[in-house]
Amino acid sequence: MTYELVAGDTGSKIVRTCRDNQSQAVIDLTGKIVHLRYKIDGGALQTKTMAIQSPPTAGKAEYQFGASDLSAGTLQGEIQIQPGAADQLTSLLPFSLQVRAPLS
Repeated sequence: MTYELVAGDTGSKIVRTCRDNQSQAVIDLTGKIVHLRYKIDGGALQTKTMAIQSPPTAGKAEYQFGASDLSAGTLQGEIQIQPGAADQLTSLLPFSLQVRAPLS
């Protein structure tokens, strides 16, 4: 899945529905922590806590990028539920975001 964003934008948001890797059933996010983990052009790993949308039983989490979150390049990311816990889940397929520089 590919998205397109602009570096420095603060209104850009990513929304993902969390599903079981094998059954594709929606994961109930009640009481869970969800992280967006990403690198832009192979740079430093960024870990951001995602907000769980209501109702959490729908499995949707979102992250609204801040002004310093996005630089121009290719963002490779993954979603991780319950990082570091015994029931940690990480998305099998990473996703790609193309982040372009703003026009000058």
